Amino acid sequence: MTDQLTHKDDVVVGADVAGPMDSHPNGVESDPSRFSLHRRRWALVGVVLGAIGVLAALIVLSDDDAASDAATAAVPNTAEVVVADLVEQETFEATLGSVEDEPIQTQQAGTVTDVADAGTTVEQGQVLFFIDGEPVVLLEGDLPAYRDIAVGEDTLSLSGRTSGTLTSVPEVGAVLNQGDVLYTVDGEPVIVLYGDEPAYRTLYDAGTNLTGTDVFQLEQALVALGYDPDGTVSVDDEFTNSTELMVERWQEDVGAEVDGFVDLGEVVFLSGQSQVLEVLASPGDQATGAILTVSTGEPAAGFDVAQLESALLALGFDAGGALVADGIYSAETHDAVVEFQAAIGIEVDGVIHLGEVVFQPGAVRVTDVLASEATGVNPGSSILGVSTSEKVVRLDLPAANQGLIAAGDAVVVELPDFTEASATVVSVAQTATRTQEGGATFEVLIDLDDPSLAAQLDEAPVHVFVRSDSVENVLAIPVTSLVALLEGGYAVEFVDESGFTSLIPVEVGFFADGLVEVTSGSLQPGDLVVVP
Repeated sequence: MTDQLTHKDDVVVGADVAGPMDSHPNGVESDPSRFSLHRRRWALVGVVLGAIGVLAALIVLSDDDAASDAATAAVPNTAEVVVADLVEQETFEATLGSVEDEPIQTQQAGTVTDVADAGTTVEQGQVLFFIDGEPVVLLEGDLPAYRDIAVGEDTLSLSGRTSGTLTSVPEVGAVLNQGDVLYTVDGEPVIVLYGDEPAYRTLYDAGTNLTGTDVFQLEQALVALGYDPDGTVSVDDEFTNSTELMVERWQEDVGAEVDGFVDLGEVVFLSGQSQVLEVLASPGDQATGAILTVSTGEPAAGFDVAQLESALLALGFDAGGALVADGIYSAETHDAVVEFQAAIGIEVDGVIHLGEVVFQPGAVRVTDVLASEATGVNPGSSILGVSTSEKVVRLDLPAANQGLIAAGDAVVVELPDFTEASATVVSVAQTATRTQEGGATFEVLIDLDDPSLAAQLDEAPVHVFVRSDSVENVLAIPVTSLVALLEGGYAVEFVDESGFTSLIPVEVGFFADGLVEVTSGSLQPGDLVVVP
């Protein structure tokens, strides 16, 4: 079009100028008016040519823009056909927090003088609370404390059998062996001897020799203590002259009145090594009332002793490496208990008194303070609400979804900061709980695989993602690439290597994660399809 327009103008202008030039061979125009006309005509030619140039440039630019727009429109958004695993998830609201266990109770009477704060974790060897300024310590064990743990298996209350004034008493925790002074009355010692039968009479060399089990155990004890160096005493149930001489040697040695008589109250027969649990009287009191409570008999043994020994070993109190967790309260157990008491600040007496320690399966997290400072308490009073488990996710699963989750299933928990944490279903309740709306739910407990992720969270709202269905290794395309056909079904816009598109019918299956499974059609992995 531009060429035609230019050619036409040239013809017009050329025709207008050729006549005068032909009449003057030298090309000089002598007529000024004709020269002026000639100049104006050339000026007109310049204007026309300039206009034609501008028009041509505009036409060229317009054509370039159109081509650019066409090129842009010709390059669609595409997505690649992939092979993938598709997972369908259900999302449930849940709560991450602690599970309440039975509250910790005191087994002592007194006043709470300090208590662990709510939200803190108390570990083995740490103090849960104080009663009258004395610490109550957490130890690990499955069996609750139910007795004093001391040397002997039996508990025996001892009362004075002679008149007089108490002049000394032992300390709580003192270990009593055969031959030890138990206490003194008017300065005279009362001695521990081993025997199963309590003393009930004065033993002496009577005209008709005394006989009986008490005589036998007296002779046996004094011989064991070394007061028959020449072996002249027959250890039997008869108090003879030889027995009397042995008694006198013993009395002289212990500082008692040397008279050959073992007066009632001068000795206390205990069945074996014993330990003072409680002192009931003080020096200056009359010696006729209750004076001591002791543990005696067979060495204390049992599961509670074993878990005490295990806890002591775990804390590093091992009696110089001699302690063995065999469940028998031995001398080594006693020594380890003394080490523990000295380190913790418990009264050092070698006895784990009922209420001094609390056995729990492990560390506890304090969820509530049930008895604050200055509260008076009695045995059985609740002091702390605790949780012994790691924080768990509690999900109220609607009854309609009951079959969706089972113990052992892997799930994903989305924390309040949107962190996704792997977790495992611990339990699914078998009994439904009615909701206020009239429905029913089943409580599901879920443990985080990494509990440290919830260390700073309590009663926090979370989401639980549960896999409800899935397919593996299927051909998949974006759901948005599907084109609904008028006659029904779906197709996709396939993009070939040249960039041309064509509709290809497809059949679809599983939907998940923004993708859809392609179950039939000619698509192959790596093909491109158009997406909006």
